[in-house]
Amino acid sequence: MIQTHITRYYLLIVFLLSLAMGIQIIVIPWIATEYLELSSFYVGLVQGAVLIPNIALLVIGGVSLDKGVLFTKFQRVLLFSSVIHLAFILLLAQQGLSLFWVLIYAFLLGAVNAFVQPYKEYLAGVLATSELQAHIAKNRLCLYIGQAAGIFIASQLYQSSLTYLPSIQITALFLVFMCLLIIKRGNSSFLSAGERNQTKELLSFPLLLSGFKECWRSTVLRSLLTLTAVNGFFHIGVFVVALPLLVKTIYRGDVEFYSFLQGLFTIGMLVSALIIVYRKQLDGPGRRVIFSVLYSGLILLGLSAGPTVEGLLFLVFLWGVVVGISSTLSRSILQSFTAPEYMGRVISIYQLTLFGFAPLGALVAGFAIDYLGVLMVLKVSAIISFTVFTGTFFIKKLWDVEAVDVQSIK
Repeated sequence: MIQTHITRYYLLIVFLLSLAMGIQIIVIPWIATEYLELSSFYVGLVQGAVLIPNIALLVIGGVSLDKGVLFTKFQRVLLFSSVIHLAFILLLAQQGLSLFWVLIYAFLLGAVNAFVQPYKEYLAGVLATSELQAHIAKNRLCLYIGQAAGIFIASQLYQSSLTYLPSIQITALFLVFMCLLIIKRGNSSFLSAGERNQTKELLSFPLLLSGFKECWRSTVLRSLLTLTAVNGFFHIGVFVVALPLLVKTIYRGDVEFYSFLQGLFTIGMLVSALIIVYRKQLDGPGRRVIFSVLYSGLILLGLSAGPTVEGLLFLVFLWGVVVGISSTLSRSILQSFTAPEYMGRVISIYQLTLFGFAPLGALVAGFAIDYLGVLMVLKVSAIISFTVFTGTFFIKKLWDVEAVDVQSIK
């Protein structure tokens, strides 16, 4: 009963953080493309500024988890994030927003996310009460609903007053702070069980490096992280730059249309989570993750053809389904094949790989679109995806991965 009580508060935390992130997904790129009217290269630069801090800070965040589930530090990070949003509101009120301040704002949010992401992922494993895939799918379900709510709110309030949006984010972060306080004070005896395998070593370079060594020793983790890097660079990186530019240059759409596409993508991920929650467990998760590379390539190829509006909507929704299933199964494989004492570091390395390669992909995509055009960049990304999928036939270990029940890893 206590464990279920904690899980409900945790799922509320995931929802609230995702709502704030959904607002950010709309605000950051649309400030760059519409408010400041930046070129595609600078749009990529702004999007990259959100993701680049993960490269430097994610592993440190993971090590801090293996040294203890630091709720106090988590709460401090939330307070720092609230201050960032408050400063952004003041800049908007003073009409002082420029490329420099948008880059600073994006960079600081990326730094905060470097700690929030591994904390959230770590607790998902600690609080698992049923089949691992289904539990993570419930986590993703709250994430997708929260993101969809944030995207909807952003699309409705953007035109009336941009200052409302960071105010809503501050409110969501305050509620997360209170949920963490309730969990920490009311259920400390249960949460201490999640710390039994944590390291007591001081933060050092060998300790940071140990997580990478653990990933390299496992063929499954090594293969999974390789595919994650491909998804980060050629899929997420291209997506965050190409989609707003595709809307603006090819379909002549506005922020409402872009928000609708983002919402449709999120609905696709929501559907994928519902499928896994209903099925409880999908067989052959390794094979499904591998085939997601092929499916993403086919979707990119379809987008590069400049489909009708209806075709665009269908492809964006379908991509959301593919990304949702791949994301959930990748995390279940990660938690199944990682020793508990390395869990924080390996989770952070997974996040580092995904969000480390994404800003590089965003920067390259922004630069390439300036010279080749958005449709050609989508086509090149599709061809590379097909090439990577062909190479995965040699990754026998990942192909053979089967579903693992949560109890076997606790």
